[in-house]
Amino acid sequence: MATPNSDAQENDLYGSADNITRLRVSSPPSSGLTTPEYNNEIKMEKTTGSVAANDVGFHHVVHKRLKSHFTCSMDRVKKVVFSTLPILSWLPKYKVRENIMGDIIAGITVGIMHIPQGMSYALLATLPPIYGLYSAFFPVIIYAFLGTSKHISIGVMAVLSIMVGATIERLLPDGAGQIPADLYNSTISNTTLEELQYQAEQAEVQERLYIAGAVTLMSGIFQVAMGLLRLGFITIYLSDPLVSAFTTAAAFHVVNSQIKHLFGLEIPRYSGPLSIVYTVIAIFSRITETNIATLVTSIIAIIVLVVLKELNLRYKEKLKGIPIPSELIVLIIGTVVSHFASLEERYDVKVVGVIPTGLPKPTVPRVSLLGQVAPDCVAMSLVSFSYSLAIAKLFSKKYAYGIDANQELLAYGTSNLFGSFFSCFICSTAISRTLVGEAAGTKTQLMSLVQCVVMLLVLLFMGSLFRSTQVTVLAVIVVVNVKNMFKQFAELKPLWRISKIDFVIWWVTFVAVFLLGLDIGLGTGMAFCLLTVLFRSQRPATTLLGQVPNCDIYRDLHNYKAAQEIPSVKIFRFDMSLFFSNCDHFKTSLYSQTGVDPVVLLAQRKKAEDERKKLEKKRAKEAKKVSEDGKEIVELDGFIPMEVEEPPVPEVKTVILDCGPFNFLDSVAVNTLTQVHKDYKSVGVRFLLAHCKANIRDQLVSCGFFENIECDNLFISVHDAVLFSLAEDAKDEATDPEREPQEDGDAADITHIEMESEI
Repeated sequence: MATPNSDAQENDLYGSADNITRLRVSSPPSSGLTTPEYNNEIKMEKTTGSVAANDVGFHHVVHKRLKSHFTCSMDRVKKVVFSTLPILSWLPKYKVRENIMGDIIAGITVGIMHIPQGMSYALLATLPPIYGLYSAFFPVIIYAFLGTSKHISIGVMAVLSIMVGATIERLLPDGAGQIPADLYNSTISNTTLEELQYQAEQAEVQERLYIAGAVTLMSGIFQVAMGLLRLGFITIYLSDPLVSAFTTAAAFHVVNSQIKHLFGLEIPRYSGPLSIVYTVIAIFSRITETNIATLVTSIIAIIVLVVLKELNLRYKEKLKGIPIPSELIVLIIGTVVSHFASLEERYDVKVVGVIPTGLPKPTVPRVSLLGQVAPDCVAMSLVSFSYSLAIAKLFSKKYAYGIDANQELLAYGTSNLFGSFFSCFICSTAISRTLVGEAAGTKTQLMSLVQCVVMLLVLLFMGSLFRSTQVTVLAVIVVVNVKNMFKQFAELKPLWRISKIDFVIWWVTFVAVFLLGLDIGLGTGMAFCLLTVLFRSQRPATTLLGQVPNCDIYRDLHNYKAAQEIPSVKIFRFDMSLFFSNCDHFKTSLYSQTGVDPVVLLAQRKKAEDERKKLEKKRAKEAKKVSEDGKEIVELDGFIPMEVEEPPVPEVKTVILDCGPFNFLDSVAVNTLTQVHKDYKSVGVRFLLAHCKANIRDQLVSCGFFENIECDNLFISVHDAVLFSLAEDAKDEATDPEREPQEDGDAADITHIEMESEI
C-alpha cells in the first residue's frame, strides 16, 4: 500500500478523519503490499494474502547489477586509475608555494628519525641494523604513490618488529650460527675456526632474511587480497580496548627482548607461550655476568634520551614544530665515544659491526616458507593495517579529507610485496613519526619522497660511519620509545566506569598476550571479544512500552514513569535484530513479559477439558445440583447436571511487537514470528507487527511470511497498531450478546486514544 504523502492522500486512501487512522505499509488498496521498484514483480494481494514472485524480475536485477559493475567507459577507466594511484589526483594540483617548504622540512625531520629507529627496530626483528634502514626506504616509495593519507609516515614499527623476530626465532633451524662441536676437537687452526664461525654467522643471517622475506611477502599477499575483496571494514573487529591491551602487553615483550642488550648479557631468545617468563629467568640466572661498561652506557643513554624528549615536550611551541633529534644525538654521541674509546677492544662492548653501503640486490623470497609463516602473517597483517588506519583516520578527520580503507590495504600490501624483494621486513606507521611530521609541516605524501632521499643518502654514503655504534644504544632507543605504551594503563579506570565488559576484554587480552605470546594472545583476545558480542546478542534487553500521555509516543514503562500501559494491549520491544541465536530468548521474554504464554494457556484449557470429561463420567448419575456461587450449570441429556469451571481466558487481547530495533532477520527468525502468531491466534490473542523498516518488510515477503499470515497484521507505527487493536476490541464487545454495559471510564479511554490519532 503506497504510503500517503499528504493528509489529502490519506483521506483518499483510508477514509475521513472520523475513522481510526490505519497507516498501512506502502501498498495501494488493490494490491496490499508493494515492494521496492527494483523488485516490483513481488506483490501481495489483500484479498488472499498470497505472494506471487516473477523470476524474470530477479534475472533483470542480476543483469542490471552485473552490467553496472562490468561496463567499461572512459569515465570509469579514469575513476579506477585515479583511485588506484591517488598521487595522480593531488600531484597535478600541488600548491608549490604553500606546501613545498613544509613537506621538505617534514621529510628531512622524519628521515632523520628513521635512521636510529630503523637500526634499533631491526634488533627487535633479530636482523642486522642495515635491514631496518632498507625497510624505512623501499616500502615508503610505494606508499607515497598508492596511499590516501596525507600525513602518516610508513616504515618500521616496534610491535611488528617484535612479531617478526618471534616468527624468525620459531622457524630458525637448530644450531644456526654455530660451528659443529666436532670441529673444535680437531686440529684446525684458530684462524680457520674464526673464518668458519664468521661463515656460520653469515649463514644464520641469511636464514633469518629468508624467513623475514617470506613473512613480508605473505603479509603483502594477505593485505592485497583483502583490499581487492573490499575487506577494509575488517578492522572493526579489533576494538579499541583490545588494541590498547595488545600494544601494552607487546611493550613488555619489546622491553624484555632488549634487557640482555642493556646489561650486555649473552642469553638465547625465547619464543612462544611463557617466553617472557623464560627470558626473565635466564636474565637473573646470568645477572652476575653483566658487562659494567655496557650497563653504564645504557644508564647514561637512557637519562640523556629521556631528558631530551622531555625538553621537546616542554618547549614544543618554541621549537615551532621541529623537535630536537634526540635519538640521532644519542646515536651519534654513543658511536663517537665507542669509536674513540675503543670500547669493543678494551671492554668487550658489543657493536653493530660492518654496515654495507649501497642498495641491496633484489632477491626472490623463499616461497617454500610461505605456508609456515601464514598463521603469523594473518595477525601481523591485521595489526599493521588496523594501527595504521586508526592513525590515518585521526589525521584525516583533523584536516577534513577522505580515507579509503580498501585502497589503504592495497597500498600497505603492495609496499610489503615490493619490500620483500629488497630484504625488508613488514612495515607500518608509527604515531611518533607521524606527529613529528605533522608538527614540522607535512602537507602531502611528497614528505615521504623527501624522506626517501634522506634515507638514500644514508644508504649510499653514511653506512660505514655507524660501524662502532653500540648495540646497547640501539636497545635504549627501543626501550625509551615504547614507554608511552605503558601509559595506557591509565585508561583502565575510566574504562571500568564506561563499560565493565570492555574492561574485562582489556585484561583478558593483556594477560593472554603477555603469557602466550603476540600471535596466540591476539587470537585469544579477538575470540573473547567476539564471544562477548555473541553473548550480548543472545540475551539483549527486552521491555514493555507504554504511551506517553497526549501524544503518539511510546516509551519503556520501567524507565519512563509517565508512560501508561494501554488496557488489554501489550507492546513488546526486543532491542536487537532477531536471528537464530536469540530466537529462544525472544519467545521466552515475550511470553513472560506480556503475561500470555499460549503453551501454558492451551495446557490449562486441555487440563480443564480433561477434568470436565472425568467429572461428567463420574457424576453423570448424581442428582442435579445448583451452584451456590453462580457458576455455569451444564444440562446433560440423560445425565445429572454438574458444576463446571470456566476455562482460563487471557485479559490481554492484543500483543504488538515493535520491530524498530530490527535491522535484519534470518529464516529462523521468520519461522519464530510465524510460530508466535499461530500460538497467539490459538488462544484468541492478536499478534501485530509495527514499525518495520523497508528491508524487514522485504525479508518477510521473500521468506513467505505473508503466505500464511494476513498482511493486515503489519503496521507502519506502534500507535497505528494500538488504534487498530482498540477498534477491534470495541467491535468485538459491540457484537458480543453476553457483553455487559460499558462503563463511562472505558469509553473515555478509547475516545482518548482515538482523539490522539487526529493530533
